[in-house]
Amino acid sequence: MRTEINSASVEYHGDLDKTLLSYLREEANITTPKDGCAPQAACGCCVVQIDGKPVLSCVKKMGDVADKKVTTLDGVSEYRRQVYANAFVNAGGLQCGFCIPGIVMQADGLIRRNPDPSRADVEKVLTPHLCRCTGYKKIVDAIIEAARAIKVGHTISLIATNGTIGERQPRYNGKMFVLGEHDYTDDIRMDDMLYGALRFSDHP
Repeated sequence: MRTEINSASVEYHGDLDKTLLSYLREEANITTPKDGCAPQAACGCCVVQIDGKPVLSCVKKMGDVADKKVTTLDGVSEYRRQVYANAFVNAGGLQCGFCIPGIVMQADGLIRRNPDPSRADVEKVLTPHLCRCTGYKKIVDAIIEAARAIKVGHTISLIATNGTIGERQPRYNGKMFVLGEHDYTDDIRMDDMLYGALRFSDHP
Protein backbone atom coordinates (compact mmCIF):
# COMPACT_ATOMS: atom_id res chain seq x y z
CA MET A 1 0.00 0.00 0.00
CA ARG A 2 0.98 3.61 -0.47
CA THR A 3 0.41 6.50 1.84
CA GLU A 4 1.77 10.00 2.26
CA ILE A 5 3.51 11.11 5.43
CA ASN A 6 4.46 14.76 5.81
CA SER A 7 4.21 15.27 2.02
CA ALA A 8 6.52 12.32 1.28
CA SER A 9 5.20 9.26 -0.56
CA VAL A 10 5.66 6.06 1.46
CA GLU A 11 5.30 2.48 0.21
CA TYR A 12 4.45 0.15 3.07
CA HIS A 13 4.68 -3.66 2.86
CA GLY A 14 4.24 -4.55 6.51
CA ASP A 15 1.41 -5.64 8.77
CA LEU A 16 -1.73 -3.66 7.92
CA ASP A 17 -2.93 -4.14 11.51
CA LYS A 18 0.12 -2.35 12.90
CA THR A 19 -0.92 0.92 14.48
CA LEU A 20 0.00 4.15 12.78
CA LEU A 21 1.61 5.34 16.01
CA SER A 22 3.86 2.28 16.17
CA TYR A 23 4.88 2.71 12.55
CA LEU A 24 5.65 6.41 12.95
CA ARG A 25 7.71 5.97 16.10
CA GLU A 26 9.38 2.60 15.49
CA GLU A 27 9.90 2.54 11.72
CA ALA A 28 9.71 6.10 10.45
CA ASN A 29 11.58 7.46 13.50
CA ILE A 30 9.00 10.24 13.91
CA THR A 31 8.63 10.73 17.66
CA THR A 32 6.63 13.95 17.84
CA PRO A 33 3.45 11.87 18.38
CA LYS A 34 3.89 10.59 21.93
CA ASP A 35 2.75 7.27 23.38
CA GLY A 36 0.99 7.99 26.63
CA CYS A 37 -1.52 5.16 26.85
CA ALA A 38 -1.55 3.06 23.67
CA PRO A 39 -3.77 1.35 22.74
CA GLN A 40 -6.35 2.83 25.11
CA ALA A 41 -6.99 6.05 23.15
CA ALA A 42 -7.40 7.86 26.46
CA CYS A 43 -4.76 10.61 26.62
CA GLY A 44 -4.54 12.38 23.24
CA CYS A 45 -0.74 12.51 23.16
CA CYS A 46 -0.58 10.67 19.83
CA VAL A 47 -2.82 12.96 17.74
CA VAL A 48 -1.83 13.37 14.10
CA GLN A 49 -3.89 14.52 11.14
CA ILE A 50 -5.21 12.26 8.40
CA ASP A 51 -6.39 14.24 5.40
CA GLY A 52 -6.43 17.27 7.68
CA LYS A 53 -8.56 15.69 10.40
CA PRO A 54 -7.05 15.16 13.88
CA VAL A 55 -7.10 11.49 14.88
CA LEU A 56 -5.65 9.28 17.60
CA SER A 57 -2.85 7.40 15.87
CA CYS A 58 -2.63 4.72 18.56
CA VAL A 59 -5.89 3.17 17.34
CA LYS A 60 -5.50 3.80 13.61
CA LYS A 61 -4.19 0.83 11.64
CA MET A 62 -1.77 1.18 8.77
CA GLY A 63 -4.47 -0.26 6.53
CA ASP A 64 -6.63 2.75 7.44
CA VAL A 65 -4.17 5.24 5.92
CA ALA A 66 -3.82 3.71 2.46
CA ASP A 67 -3.93 6.52 -0.10
CA LYS A 68 -4.33 9.05 2.73
CA LYS A 69 -2.25 12.07 3.75
CA VAL A 70 -0.78 11.75 7.23
CA THR A 71 0.62 14.86 8.88
CA THR A 72 2.55 14.95 12.13
CA LEU A 73 3.76 18.08 13.88
CA ASP A 74 6.96 17.77 11.84
CA GLY A 75 4.93 18.32 8.67
CA VAL A 76 3.13 21.49 9.77
CA SER A 77 4.46 24.65 8.13
CA GLU A 78 7.35 26.29 9.94
CA TYR A 79 5.35 29.51 10.24
CA ARG A 80 2.54 27.77 12.11
CA ARG A 81 4.96 25.74 14.21
CA GLN A 82 6.66 28.88 15.44
CA VAL A 83 3.34 30.60 16.15
CA TYR A 84 2.17 27.64 18.23
CA ALA A 85 5.50 27.31 20.03
CA ASN A 86 5.72 30.96 21.01
CA ALA A 87 2.05 31.19 21.94
CA PHE A 88 2.33 28.23 24.32
CA VAL A 89 5.55 29.45 25.89
CA ASN A 90 4.23 32.99 26.37
CA ALA A 91 0.98 31.75 27.91
CA GLY A 92 2.76 29.31 30.20
CA GLY A 93 0.78 26.56 28.52
CA LEU A 94 3.22 23.75 29.26
CA GLN A 95 5.15 22.17 32.07
CA CYS A 96 6.43 18.66 31.40
CA GLY A 97 5.33 19.11 27.79
CA PHE A 98 4.56 15.46 27.03
CA CYS A 99 0.95 16.08 26.02
CA ILE A 100 1.51 19.33 24.13
CA PRO A 101 2.47 18.09 20.62
CA GLY A 102 -0.81 16.16 20.42
CA ILE A 103 -2.72 19.19 21.67
CA VAL A 104 -1.02 21.38 19.06
CA MET A 105 -2.09 19.01 16.29
CA GLN A 106 -5.65 19.10 17.61
CA ALA A 107 -5.53 22.91 17.79
CA ASP A 108 -4.14 23.14 14.27
CA GLY A 109 -7.01 21.07 12.94
CA LEU A 110 -9.51 23.30 14.73
CA ILE A 111 -7.96 26.54 13.47
CA ARG A 112 -7.94 25.24 9.90
CA ARG A 113 -11.66 24.52 10.17
CA ASN A 114 -12.51 27.57 12.24
CA PRO A 115 -10.00 30.45 12.05
CA ASP A 116 -11.70 32.34 14.88
CA PRO A 117 -12.54 29.75 17.56
CA SER A 118 -14.20 30.68 20.85
CA ARG A 119 -12.94 29.38 24.18
CA ALA A 120 -15.85 26.94 24.15
CA ASP A 121 -14.75 25.68 20.72
CA VAL A 122 -11.22 25.09 22.01
CA GLU A 123 -12.39 23.41 25.20
CA LYS A 124 -14.60 21.07 23.19
CA VAL A 125 -11.80 19.80 20.95
CA LEU A 126 -9.54 19.29 23.96
CA THR A 127 -11.94 16.67 25.36
CA PRO A 128 -9.74 13.71 24.21
CA HIS A 129 -6.64 15.21 25.85
CA LEU A 130 -5.29 14.68 29.35
CA CYS A 131 -2.88 17.17 30.90
CA ARG A 132 -1.87 16.39 34.45
CA CYS A 133 0.48 19.27 35.26
CA THR A 134 -0.38 22.47 33.38
CA GLY A 135 -4.15 22.52 33.61
CA TYR A 136 -6.23 23.67 30.69
CA LYS A 137 -6.74 27.42 31.13
CA LYS A 138 -3.31 28.43 29.90
CA ILE A 139 -3.47 25.88 27.10
CA VAL A 140 -6.73 27.42 25.91
CA ASP A 141 -5.17 30.89 26.23
CA ALA A 142 -2.28 29.79 24.01
CA ILE A 143 -4.54 28.30 21.33
CA ILE A 144 -6.73 31.42 21.20
CA GLU A 145 -3.64 33.62 20.86
CA ALA A 146 -2.23 31.41 18.11
CA ALA A 147 -5.54 31.48 16.24
CA ARG A 148 -5.64 35.27 16.35
CA ALA A 149 -2.13 35.52 14.93
CA ILE A 150 -2.67 32.94 12.18
CA LYS A 151 -5.95 34.52 11.12
CA VAL A 152 -4.16 37.74 10.12
CA GLY A 153 -0.82 36.17 9.16
CA HIS A 154 1.10 37.62 12.08
CA THR A 155 3.98 36.07 13.98
CA ILE A 156 4.28 35.86 17.75
CA SER A 157 7.48 36.89 19.52
CA LEU A 158 8.62 35.37 22.77
CA ILE A 159 8.16 37.61 25.79
CA ALA A 160 11.11 39.92 26.37
CA THR A 161 13.03 39.36 29.59
CA ASN A 162 16.14 40.69 31.27
CA GLY A 163 16.51 37.65 33.45
CA THR A 164 16.17 39.67 36.63
CA ILE A 165 14.93 38.21 39.90
CA GLY A 166 11.16 38.34 40.19
CA GLU A 167 10.62 38.86 36.46
CA ARG A 168 8.47 36.42 34.54
CA GLN A 169 10.63 34.06 32.51
CA PRO A 170 9.69 31.92 29.50
CA ARG A 171 9.87 28.17 30.04
CA TYR A 172 13.46 26.99 29.54
CA ASN A 173 13.64 25.17 26.19
CA GLY A 174 9.87 25.53 26.06
CA LYS A 175 9.70 25.63 22.27
CA MET A 176 11.38 22.22 22.04
CA PHE A 177 8.71 20.73 24.27
CA VAL A 178 5.83 22.33 22.35
CA LEU A 179 7.17 21.07 19.02
CA GLY A 180 7.83 17.56 20.30
CA GLU A 181 11.58 17.93 19.82
CA HIS A 182 12.55 17.10 23.40
CA ASP A 183 13.55 13.46 23.70
CA TYR A 184 11.86 11.64 26.55
CA THR A 185 13.21 8.23 27.49
CA ASP A 186 10.75 6.46 25.18
CA ASP A 187 11.92 8.63 22.27
CA ILE A 188 15.56 7.55 22.42
CA ARG A 189 16.71 5.42 19.51
CA MET A 190 20.18 4.06 18.78
CA ASP A 191 21.69 1.30 16.67
CA ASP A 192 21.38 -2.20 18.16
CA MET A 193 19.46 -0.85 21.14
CA LEU A 194 18.23 -3.55 23.49
CA TYR A 195 15.01 -3.54 25.47
CA GLY A 196 14.67 -4.91 28.95
CA ALA A 197 11.79 -5.64 31.30
CA LEU A 198 11.68 -5.94 35.07
CA ARG A 199 10.76 -9.35 36.46
CA PHE A 200 9.97 -10.18 40.04
CA SER A 201 11.82 -13.08 41.59
CA ASP A 202 9.99 -16.39 41.74
CA HIS A 203 11.30 -16.79 45.30
CA PRO A 204 11.10 -13.54 47.25
